[in-house]
Amino acid sequence: MTRAQANLLGFAAAVVIVVTVTVAGAALAGDALADADRQPAAAHAADRLSAHLVAADATHTREANVLRADRTANLTLDDLDGEVPPARGRAVAVSLGGETVVERGAVGAATGEGVARSADSARVERRVRVERAVGRTARIDLAERSGRTLPDHTGRLVVRIDTRRTRTVHTVRADGRVVLHDAAGLSGRYAVRVPDVHPLSVDIGSDGDGPGTVTLSWTATNASVERLVVKVGG
Repeated sequence: MTRAQANLLGFAAAVVIVVTVTVAGAALAGDALADADRQPAAAHAADRLSAHLVAADATHTREANVLRADRTANLTLDDLDGEVPPARGRAVAVSLGGETVVERGAVGAATGEGVARSADSARVERRVRVERAVGRTARIDLAERSGRTLPDHTGRLVVRIDTRRTRTVHTVRADGRVVLHDAAGLSGRYAVRVPDVHPLSVDIGSDGDGPGTVTLSWTATNASVERLVVKVGG
């Protein structure tokens, strides 16, 4: 009888120990799950935000991984919250080429190259092409030449024609296509669509031997490869 009671007490103690270990293990597992729940949410938001910033169909990009500098600089937190719901209400910091684009709250220190994570934040780094618009102008003296080649251009071409009575400009061609024509004579300022060809040849058709000039104005781009860094807090 005594031996049976002893075995029963031992079994009860073992149950208490197992229950205690199980409860402690559950508590530790709960803390780990809580940390895991926080971290993937921040990492998911950072991944989604960085993907939007380089998306081909974004309003601030020209194509995938090609950012327009002026439009990117004008992005707001409202813009990003509207496009990337997982980032709403979180601490966010976006920088391009070392310059802050948007920032909200304090983001934990997640450091390193590519994708990095800490206990309370996530960081994604990308290399992107950044394009900046630059205005260009070229003057054609019709007594010396009848055209000009543009190495780079975007958007419309502005053509200003100024001639004397002894010379008449009747046609302007871009990449061999007629973009302006008037048999009676062209004069003044015109904004025309031109083919998206690089380089682009612009040729002026004129009659007569008097003085005359054609001024071309267009937008070119300067491009550089820069670092885009996205940080999101938990």
